[in-house]
Amino acid sequence: MKIIIPRTIISKLIEHALLEDPNECCGLLLGKENTVLNIENCNNVHSSPKTRYTIEPKDLLIAEKFSDDHNMNILAIYHSHTHSQAYPSKTDIENAVESMWTNPYYVLISLVEKTRPIIRAFKISDNKNVEETIIEHDGDAYISPTENA
Repeated sequence: MKIIIPRTIISKLIEHALLEDPNECCGLLLGKENTVLNIENCNNVHSSPKTRYTIEPKDLLIAEKFSDDHNMNILAIYHSHTHSQAYPSKTDIENAVESMWTNPYYVLISLVEKTRPIIRAFKISDNKNVEETIIEHDGDAYISPTENA
């Protein structure tokens, strides 16, 4: 399993997370098959936005209409973790199962190190199993300068 996220969208994910910090950001990634073509930043309307997220229902409806109008699907739900690793929390897993949104990927952006955000993707199953998914992007893979020194 893999999801392909263009680098321009990866940069928008990081930008959204940093702009909303210390609150969690959230949104949707739209596309076809396993390739992301569009990002929809959404408003986090949770009463405790520093540690939880809830996508504004109106934003979800707008994204679904855009997706339908452009023959795309909601491929992923994304949100940031401002003080923890890019791994679904127990609450994230329970919310995915309870809302029955287990088909999309879950993309998490960790801001534990603000100068080096980490992005990871997961599938959450109906029985609460979490499986990491490979994120591919367009262009060459980043190689640390220290590796070639």
